[in-house]
Amino acid sequence: MGVVSNMFGSRKHGQEQVKKSGHDFKKGSRLRFGTWNVGSLTGRLAEVREVTKRRRVHIMCLQETKWVGDKARVIASWDYKLWYMGKDKSRNGVGIVIDKYYIDDVVEVSRKSDRIMSIKLVVGEEVLTVISAYTP
Repeated sequence: MGVVSNMFGSRKHGQEQVKKSGHDFKKGSRLRFGTWNVGSLTGRLAEVREVTKRRRVHIMCLQETKWVGDKARVIASWDYKLWYMGKDKSRNGVGIVIDKYYIDDVVEVSRKSDRIMSIKLVVGEEVLTVISAYTP
């Protein structure tokens, strides 16, 4: 099995056993995905946090975030990282939220526009591309 480096310089070696909520699980064996048209992420971040944690979602795609910029934001208080892209406070915007157990697996972030972005992860021996798209 080869070694894969992500864009942040971290190296990954195959599947990894992780202790989560008192249970051992094989990383990547039961990924949970979600998608949500939030209408606006401003003022809704706490609600996104609560739903993501309660539903045990590992990767959440967000649409209509209405946040400006092409940035990443670690939200330490809830163990997730948010990558987003937006150009206008009044419309569009997309984002992808990744669980802390998969943040180091991110090897590429591609922001095409304020309506489409993707994140590539290497989980074990698998390459996973997650696309968040907004089409009003």
